[in-house]
Amino acid sequence: EPFSVRQASRVPTLFQSSKAPMGDGEQVTRREWFSMIPAMTGGVAAAYSLAVAQAEASDFTPGGTLVDRNVGITVGNSEASPSRKVDNANVLFYQDYYFKFGTAAPWLEPGNSDFPKAMPFTRSQQRYDALKKYQSRILEGLARIKTLGDGEIADPTTQDVYFLRPMGLLANNMLASENTGSTNELLLARWYINEMYLLIGDAHNAATPEAAKASAAAAQKAANSFVNMMNRVITEKVGDKFEYL
Repeated sequence: EPFSVRQASRVPTLFQSSKAPMGDGEQVTRREWFSMIPAMTGGVAAAYSLAVAQAEASDFTPGGTLVDRNVGITVGNSEASPSRKVDNANVLFYQDYYFKFGTAAPWLEPGNSDFPKAMPFTRSQQRYDALKKYQSRILEGLARIKTLGDGEIADPTTQDVYFLRPMGLLANNMLASENTGSTNELLLARWYINEMYLLIGDAHNAATPEAAKASAAAAQKAANSFVNMMNRVITEKVGDKFEYL
């Protein structure tokens, strides 16, 4: 007897389990499922098979969003740190661009405003107060990142000499407010900060001078990307823009 649409909907998704309940305690395996296909009406079988194919081609971001594209820590930027955990568990700011979108972001060239297309609105006073509070420490951190490789590279997991957390606090005030919540631009800025953290760690732990140099160079690109975003929201009323590395 041909399957109805209602019966077909009870068949388990194949990518979740090799054996799953159909209802009333009954179990079905992948092999059993494929043996059932000829008994289904053509439309139901085709629709279900298409749904399975689409599901198997999809993936989840660390934030739990199902997307129909490749997900990965270096997808979109081959220079992104390879040491990031796929669940984003080893970064400073858990909710970042990778957390939401499941991919890496491109580096931002100094002065280029093509990406992101626009920056969120926050009050000038909020930006002014935050810049005044965190600017000196961030300048010191950027100076250290600029000279990465000139001597011993401090471990960012044990020494807060790069002042990456103040960078995150500045970004919070520059790119979000109580009204907007965490904007995509804030998540992007956090991703660049997290990449600095990971890439400096990669340089510190590198097995060869060449690998250390490559990681340090990528960390500097991440720093310039962060500076790019901050400078776009630092107006004359807010204060002095940061210099690129």
